[in-house]
Amino acid sequence: MPTSTDWSARPVPTAMSPEWLAALVERSISRTEGLLFTATPTEELDEIGRWQQLKDQAFAGQMRAVVAAFNRAGAEVREFAGDEVGLAVGAASTTGRNLVAQALSLAALPGLLEAVEAGQLTERHALAVLRELDKVALTLEQRQCGVLVMLARYRGQAPAELGRLVARLIVQVDRAAAALRDQVATRDRSIRFTGDVDGQSLLIARGPTAAIAAIRASLEATLPLDADADDDRCQGAREFDLFVDLLTGGAPAGSWTAEVIVPFSVADGGELELAEIPGLGPILPSTARDLLDRADEVSQVAVDQTGTVIAVSDPILLRREPTLVVTPTSEPRPAGPPVCRPGPLDPRVLQRLAAPPAFTDLRALTGTAYRFPPRLRRFLEARDRTCVFPGCNRPARKTHKDHRIPWPAGATSADNGQCLCRHHHRAKQALFTVLADPDGGYLWITRGGWEFGRQPKGF
Repeated sequence: MPTSTDWSARPVPTAMSPEWLAALVERSISRTEGLLFTATPTEELDEIGRWQQLKDQAFAGQMRAVVAAFNRAGAEVREFAGDEVGLAVGAASTTGRNLVAQALSLAALPGLLEAVEAGQLTERHALAVLRELDKVALTLEQRQCGVLVMLARYRGQAPAELGRLVARLIVQVDRAAAALRDQVATRDRSIRFTGDVDGQSLLIARGPTAAIAAIRASLEATLPLDADADDDRCQGAREFDLFVDLLTGGAPAGSWTAEVIVPFSVADGGELELAEIPGLGPILPSTARDLLDRADEVSQVAVDQTGTVIAVSDPILLRREPTLVVTPTSEPRPAGPPVCRPGPLDPRVLQRLAAPPAFTDLRALTGTAYRFPPRLRRFLEARDRTCVFPGCNRPARKTHKDHRIPWPAGATSADNGQCLCRHHHRAKQALFTVLADPDGGYLWITRGGWEFGRQPKGF
């Protein structure tokens, strides 16, 4: 049997015969039935985990084999390496070329494939990192630097969360280049309409994160957290119907609030830190200050040296004189009356924000009833940032405030409170035990005793 890198002698994979496929399906059904009726929950998850480990090892091994074959090939035939790889995996040349490019990119990033082989990361983690790096033009040195920082600081994250953290690193690697990319992308903002299957079509809007956040907030402001009992539409359907009504005049636009996290140093004119729009990603300091100048309300979040939340203030209303926004004569003048926006921040407001919140003692954040009081809810939202189930990115302000130890056995307090989306709230009640770490992390324990950590979000 030729080796996997002996491309000239390797036969072209053929389609699976009906008999072979039927035999595989029958064996799979028998194995699944045996596992279903004889295995404990721990054994079930062990089995799933073992297959994932094998899959990850196979992924890393295949990437290394592709790189080895490419490097051994002479320069005159490397152009056709993707065609050979495509034949080897039973796919078209395009797929083969994509695999070669992916393997070469991963191999050039120190420690990434090694982390997969060591079981520290999965295939999904590696591909999430690669997707973020490929979105922008970075030098190889910048890509390598970002991966090394990621491996040193961001272990234990879900793939999507790891991708978001890498996106922040990319902006921090070269702030000037990020600002230039932001300007070019904003200039090229657009909406595309494309057909889809089953009588459906797609509307894709690409533009500044702040504008997309405003659209999202406008939709959310009109929709309650949970649907009415007689409304059988899913959340996505309700949002789509409202989106259509707002654009076509079927519903009036209402007031809305979008959240932006702005470090005080950025508000004070600094450029070293990044601001963030939760759920959408980092924004540049200049953009954050522009949004802050339009804000009607702010809240302080005090953190310690590790980024752990220790206090949250009551909302601070910014009462400012409105300013008229005049459209330059070189730009098309919008229809309708002139636009008024809040005026710039008074320097005295920044002085007030620089002072710590009026309370820092967490013992003050304890309620005497089942419902979490407003100040405690704000503290939980600032601390948890999202639903605390590992990998869930539902914003904390759109979650239930849950007693980790059910009330009244568990207190209505910061230590016993956590943010859970409706789905994971029900999941916790059905089959999970949740433990909280002093640093803000959470440990979810399944029926069979498997433990899954959720890292503290921090600031």
